Amino acid sequence: MNYQGRILIRRGVDVVVTVVIAIICLFPILWGLSTSLKPTRDIMAYPPKLIPETISFDHYRTLWDQNILHYVMNSALVSVFTIVACLLIGSLAAYALARFRFKGKGFVMVVIVAVMSVPISSLLVPTFSFMANVQLLNTRLGLVLLYTAYELPMAVWLLSAFFQTIPVELERAAMIDGYSRLQTIRRVVLPLSRTGLVAAGLFVLTFTWNDFVVALVMTTNDSVRTLPIAIYNFLGYYGREWGPLTAGAMVSIIPLIVIFVLFQRYFLSGMTGGSVKG
Repeated sequence: MNYQGRILIRRGVDVVVTVVIAIICLFPILWGLSTSLKPTRDIMAYPPKLIPETISFDHYRTLWDQNILHYVMNSALVSVFTIVACLLIGSLAAYALARFRFKGKGFVMVVIVAVMSVPISSLLVPTFSFMANVQLLNTRLGLVLLYTAYELPMAVWLLSAFFQTIPVELERAAMIDGYSRLQTIRRVVLPLSRTGLVAAGLFVLTFTWNDFVVALVMTTNDSVRTLPIAIYNFLGYYGREWGPLTAGAMVSIIPLIVIFVLFQRYFLSGMTGGSVKG
């Protein structure tokens, strides 16, 4: 077999493997969407059908009647403020680690990586006691502060690696032109780090939007609870009726899918940008 033939076979295998992986990843989402659009009588029908014979929006009406938009707004507010806090604090801390030399810098990086490996569930009891003492239970501010504390090490670690790829000469040139350090960061470093900022923001968004455990423990009032808790409550309200549950899951994942599709280019560039220095 000649060289071109081997290349064609290799490309064909790559396409087949990619399609299989895509089907495996997309099938649960498609099945959930199909289930959310089926009448209740057809959900457990045998044999199961991916394409519903009758499309019904009754399960979405159930969510609407249970004020699902309120929980969506809570999740959106908490996520947005958490992203802003993580990127604002994380970018400054990451810049210091990437550019400055100081005693204990290596130890700080080790601590950051170590903190990232600590399971959040192991911190819930002391965190709950602390939040109760400072009267931040059942508040959106409390959730934002907790999520920021949990996700800040990841943002610092990712942005620090990305800042190291930016040539120092660009910053020196800006300072020669009269920029202060903060002006250099704002007008030179951050614009060049847009892809890294988007990647870090998407990581923070994914955790914050999907978190269940922290929101469940730290909130008991529906006025501040987020979307994952609402979906969990719907499971309790309706027993094992899978229609409202899958409809809630679709409401939860569709915004993330749209955001990732819109920012896919920045996300991929941000993930690979920190791996090449120069």
